[in-house]
Amino acid sequence: MSRSFMHRAGAALVLAGVSFACSRIHPVASTEPAPARASTLDRMTVRTGEQAVVVDSPAAAGRHVERMIQEAGGYLERSGGSSDGNVQIEGRVPAAQLDRIMDSVAALGKERHRHLTGADVTDQYADLEARLRSNIALRDRLQQLLSRAATLDEVLTLEKQIARLQSDIDGLQAHIDQLKTRTELASLSVGLERKRVLGPLALVGRGFGRLVGKLFVAR
Repeated sequence: MSRSFMHRAGAALVLAGVSFACSRIHPVASTEPAPARASTLDRMTVRTGEQAVVVDSPAAAGRHVERMIQEAGGYLERSGGSSDGNVQIEGRVPAAQLDRIMDSVAALGKERHRHLTGADVTDQYADLEARLRSNIALRDRLQQLLSRAATLDEVLTLEKQIARLQSDIDGLQAHIDQLKTRTELASLSVGLERKRVLGPLALVGRGFGRLVGKLFVAR
């Protein structure tokens, strides 16, 4: 039996194992030790803040809020006003400064509503990184096999598997980068509402109501 035949037979067996491994959701089990789960001291949290504040001038207050976001190292995602003069602002701010910025926004007027949420994504992040390392290791092994491929069929099969893995690697890396950005920059949504000013008739009506109330109390 020739050495060439033995080489092709061995390569075929390797390719069969590679095809089966790559068809699974998790291509191969990594030989590297599993990373330790993050402790409670370094948990990754996606924070979100929403608030509504009543102000004298929503437009002026809105410009102030926009400067706050930018000066803190964040950025605006959306800013716009409605027909009733109210302003809605959405942006990203450093997660560590979210509470301070919301307190500063509240000081612009009278805060009517505040809502803070946090979602722990530590385990999700760790799983994505583990899958990424596993796929990179498998891709590197396939590239080594490609350099020793003996036939055109072997080359085409390996290149197809490598391309598929590279696509998965790019997707995982994008997901990891997005998740990391969401933990570093919290989402902030601010609604600025115009303070209601009573007209002359409303003021007279309110005064009359108080007077009637006092008369009933006097009786």
